[in-house]
Amino acid sequence: MMLRTEQLCKRLDSFCLREISLEVAQGDYYVLLGRSGAGKTQLLEVICGLTPPDKGRIFLDGEDITHKKVQDRGIGLVFQDLALFPHYSVKDNIMYPLKLMKLSLIERVTRVQRAAEEMNITSLLLRKPANLSGGEKQRVALARTLVTEPKILLLDEPMASVDASLKDSIRRMLRRLNRNGQTIVHVTHDFGEAVSLASRVGVMHNGRIIQEGTPAEVFNHPANGFVAR
Repeated sequence: MMLRTEQLCKRLDSFCLREISLEVAQGDYYVLLGRSGAGKTQLLEVICGLTPPDKGRIFLDGEDITHKKVQDRGIGLVFQDLALFPHYSVKDNIMYPLKLMKLSLIERVTRVQRAAEEMNITSLLLRKPANLSGGEKQRVALARTLVTEPKILLLDEPMASVDASLKDSIRRMLRRLNRNGQTIVHVTHDFGEAVSLASRVGVMHNGRIIQEGTPAEVFNHPANGFVAR
C-alpha cells in the first residue's frame, strides 16, 4: 500500500476531520468526491504536511511521515488557485522547487525540459503567467510539481479554473500521467470527473469518508441516501 492514513483527526475552527482512514495503492487514481465544505482540501493539507493532525498517522511506502517536513515527504500538491509566481517566467516557475532541492544546474534544466515536454508547454517557457490561458496555467502548475518527481500527486479541484472546452484535454493529460505510473489523489465536487478518471472513489461528507470503492461499487451500490443523491 503506497499511502495509508490511520484515524486522522483535525479540528479547524468549527469544522472537524474525523477518523479518516484511507488507502491508496501504487498506480491508483483515487478521487475524493464531496460537496464544498466536506473537508477534502483540509485532508490534502494534512496529508502533505501543511497542517499537522491532532490525532492519527500517515504512512507513505510503509514509512511514518506524520511529522516529516513538507519538502521531505515525496508528496506533490497542486493548489486550486495554482499559486504561480506572476513575476517569474514559466521556466522559472517550474524550476523554483528544484532550487530548494539544491540540484545541479544541469539536472534542473533537464527536469524542467522533460516536464515541459510532458505537459506540452515547451513553447510557453519564456512567457509570464499573465499571458497564459487557464488551461496553460494548470499545465504549468502541474509541471512545477512533477519536476520534484513526487511519489504521489495531490490535486485540489484541478478543473476549477479551466474553461469547459479545455476540461477534456486536461482530463486526457491526467489520465496519461496516471497510465505512465503516477499515483494521483484528486479532490473534486464534480461527479463526471470522478466517473471519467477514478480507479477508486471516496465520498466525503462532514469531515468523514462515508463510502469508498471502485466507481462501479460506489455509484451502483450507494451506502446511504446522501451518496445516492
